[in-house]
Amino acid sequence: MSLVRFVHAGALRLGSPIVGLADSPEWLRRIAASAVRQSVIQLFDAAVAAGCQFVYVAGRLTEHSEDLALAAQWLAAQQERLRAAGVQLVLAGADAAAAASAGGLSAVVVPAGQCLQVQAELTGCHLSVVSPDRIASGALCLGADRARTLPGVICFQSPADGGPLQPLSAAESGGPGCLLCDADLQRQSLSVRPCAVEVLRFVRERLTCPDGTTPQQLLQMLNAASRSLAGSRGTTVVDWEIDGRLTAPGPGGALLCELELLRELRAGVCAGHAGAWPARIRFSDRSELSLEPGMEVLCRELTDTVQRRYLRRQAVQSACWPLQGLPLGAGSEVPETLRVLWPAA
Repeated sequence: MSLVRFVHAGALRLGSPIVGLADSPEWLRRIAASAVRQSVIQLFDAAVAAGCQFVYVAGRLTEHSEDLALAAQWLAAQQERLRAAGVQLVLAGADAAAAASAGGLSAVVVPAGQCLQVQAELTGCHLSVVSPDRIASGALCLGADRARTLPGVICFQSPADGGPLQPLSAAESGGPGCLLCDADLQRQSLSVRPCAVEVLRFVRERLTCPDGTTPQQLLQMLNAASRSLAGSRGTTVVDWEIDGRLTAPGPGGALLCELELLRELRAGVCAGHAGAWPARIRFSDRSELSLEPGMEVLCRELTDTVQRRYLRRQAVQSACWPLQGLPLGAGSEVPETLRVLWPAA
């Protein structure tokens, strides 16, 4: 047997809360409360379903030492699904040794400065913890850069090193926190592909609008883009950035308030569905708002209002006084103009 399949995961961070969802609905807060642990469960399920030989956790199990004992005990209970399928657990984070002793984990612990050597055998693969200087030829090495220079050795350093399995906020971005890897030790080849196990996915999306987009059209575009982001598994939390030249004719311009637009978009999201939840909407610095279509209506309304006031004044003063244009300095046009412009302001 020369093919070795394994899952490479970053930091688990058990016990850490997900932040930035204070104004989200109750169903989303319930998902967030258990998202970190649920992502670990999905990690183990993915390893079993893919027929992996082992699960390699490269990052920390918890961010705070006081959470380590409870997290290790919970992880030991979840490890039963791996043990039943013959999948080994490898812990290579900074707190791996402490977690193994605190929770009774039957895991292969890789201390700092050491690496994991994987060798193919007839019945499977053999895992051993060795110094980077003692890697055997024809082996797979995880956790040592120096093994790159050794002939006949596959050295694997992935973007998942130190990366989170489940992001805790929209500020965390980057590569996937879990990778499914296939190493052929005989051909000295390695293939890697992302493995999505996160429960909540945080993304930042930019929506570019055509010139002249109205608020109602913008809302329709946001709804359509949200549906395209919705996956069959999990919920996507989106920070939207809107870019373009917008038009606000009539009373629909109130939707161009970011809070109002966010409220309208959230109203169209069905509670509890596996889709995209808008966390924030903002307009880019390059966005422009054109009021030109509304200026014509405003000027016509202003002219009609002032002329009606003038005509009423003339009817009182003299029915025979011919109309010679709007009076200047009479004072009537100033308050009427302000009354018309006040809603626009």
